[in-house]
Amino acid sequence: MSDPSSSSANHAETFALSLRVLIAEDNRINRLMVCECLKRSGHTAIVAENGAEAVELFAAENPDVVLLDIVMPVMDGLEAARKIRTLPGGATIPLLFLSAVDDEPSKLASLKLADDFIAKPIEPKLLAAKLSAFFRQVHLQHQLQEQVKQTQSALEILKEENELGAYVLDRMLQSAFQADDCVRFLNRAAANFSGDLVLYSRSPAGHYIVLLADAIGHGIAAAFNVFPLMSIFTAMTRKGNGLDTIVRQMNLSLRNLMPVDRFISAAIVSIDPVTLKMELWNGGLPPILVLDAKGRTKHRFESSHLPLRLATDDEIDCSLIQHQLRRGEEVMLFSDGLLEANRESTQVGLERVEALLCGKTEDTRFDTLAASLEPGSGLVFHDDVSLISVRTSRMSQGQN
Repeated sequence: MSDPSSSSANHAETFALSLRVLIAEDNRINRLMVCECLKRSGHTAIVAENGAEAVELFAAENPDVVLLDIVMPVMDGLEAARKIRTLPGGATIPLLFLSAVDDEPSKLASLKLADDFIAKPIEPKLLAAKLSAFFRQVHLQHQLQEQVKQTQSALEILKEENELGAYVLDRMLQSAFQADDCVRFLNRAAANFSGDLVLYSRSPAGHYIVLLADAIGHGIAAAFNVFPLMSIFTAMTRKGNGLDTIVRQMNLSLRNLMPVDRFISAAIVSIDPVTLKMELWNGGLPPILVLDAKGRTKHRFESSHLPLRLATDDEIDCSLIQHQLRRGEEVMLFSDGLLEANRESTQVGLERVEALLCGKTEDTRFDTLAASLEPGSGLVFHDDVSLISVRTSRMSQGQN
């Protein structure tokens, strides 16, 4: 007794391999023979009696394989093959000639248009063997096309999810302080999501506080890494917590949430608009610059701490650098994506940025750096780029 499951599997395989074959043959006996051969193999025949019909049926039926007699009325097989090859899908479809021509030049000429030919009179077993090889090829092509289709569908879903995530993240960032006349910033993502995070707030005492964070990598994975910092920064600055407390809490939260191989370079700055006393912490970011009225670098505050997540709560150094600013000076922070354009070293990139700023007025420096990010600037950026400018000349001395 046969196994039903085996029979079912064989039927499924036959169904999966069932193809639609366009046959153009003016000889009725040959047409019937080919159709019967296809039928026994589980395939479907689409029949034309001349080349012109074959071209029309190809465009209408989108077959998987084409069999063309060479000598036919109205339009011969060679001309029909030329026309089919120009139609959508025709350039790659398996095409075989049915031919009684036996001279070598004619055979070679036909093979310029077709993948193979079957000599007449047609031998059913030879026909079945040759078609079988092409059917396997077509079946593999169908599998590949289905995989491509599934991949494209998955990519479309991922694109929609990325766009939704980017929209939600953007709305959340908009709920924080917006750039103003004193604090300007930009964040250019290398992908849909930026692994850089720029935040700005005012403390209850009216201090200006900015954070720049740069997660390792870019895209959605990097964006999720910096995501926890948003709520911590917003809540703690509005409560008036000190920078050292904020840094410690951010590090603790990241250690609890992030894998061991992930870390975030970050810098946080607080400026008292009345006394112009500045406090800062830099863990892994490029130097924080203090510029004079002519755009020259007066001070560079290099990173003196490990990036967030690398140190334990007991090991992390939250000590702050204190600096007295002067009215008219400008503080600039940026991620290393700005410095590493054209695969430059960090030092070469820093020299380029300082040269761009030197001699520029306060009103044009930020725009000069922003313009260097645009196409046509001669620079190619391979990572997320963020920039923050804090102008002491524009600071409001009242509380938030």
